[in-house]
Amino acid sequence: MCGSMRSVFLILALFAAVAARAQLGHEIAQKHADRAGDKLAALTGLRAEGRTFINGEVVPFTVVAQRPAKLRVESFTPLRRVIQAYDGAGTPWVSLAEGKGAGAKDMSEAEAKDFIANADFDGPLIDFAEKGYSVDYAGEETIDGHKALKLLLMNKSDSIFFLWVDAESYEIVKRTVYRIFNGQRVAMDTYFKDFRPVGGVLQPYRVETMANGHTVYVMIIDKMEANPPGITADTFARPSPAANQP
Repeated sequence: MCGSMRSVFLILALFAAVAARAQLGHEIAQKHADRAGDKLAALTGLRAEGRTFINGEVVPFTVVAQRPAKLRVESFTPLRRVIQAYDGAGTPWVSLAEGKGAGAKDMSEAEAKDFIANADFDGPLIDFAEKGYSVDYAGEETIDGHKALKLLLMNKSDSIFFLWVDAESYEIVKRTVYRIFNGQRVAMDTYFKDFRPVGGVLQPYRVETMANGHTVYVMIIDKMEANPPGITADTFARPSPAANQP
């Protein structure tokens, strides 16, 4: 067999392997989407209360999320209440509710990008193609003693990140993204643990985030409610300048 024909066969084999990884990745994503059946579609909003353990401090927080991509996070420190929110359309904003600098301001570009991604109520695997992601199977690993299926995701801007899906529940149990800090590329690993049913859909009650293997913070959910009453467009809307005046 001539060298050129061997090259053709190698290229064809490579394409077949890539296609197979993509197909398997799509199947895993579909199983994740189907994991809770009609109960997932019936879940339109969540409200959670909990605590973040960071730098030796405990910071209480509340989170309100609504389909398809609205999010409000309030954190309470001894000095002030910090509000971060996204209404699903405009620019995410942050408000220092008390003290110097109070008032709603646009998040930085990097902060807004991350906040919008976190506001996706269903996550990146559901309707991934419509959201601009490619999904490829990247192997198997063991996460907390359980087999997990590793997926490589890439968006339209060629940013990549990894997700690990539990092989039995098809819940996302780990996420790795990459960030640049002080000129260095840092792997940010987030582990999702202690899953409990909320409105018939499993939700993590413990979230651990690490940077290059070192714990950054741990979030503990104390209470979570499905489809809570009282969520309106104003919940996520930027306050008017008048609302910030004394």
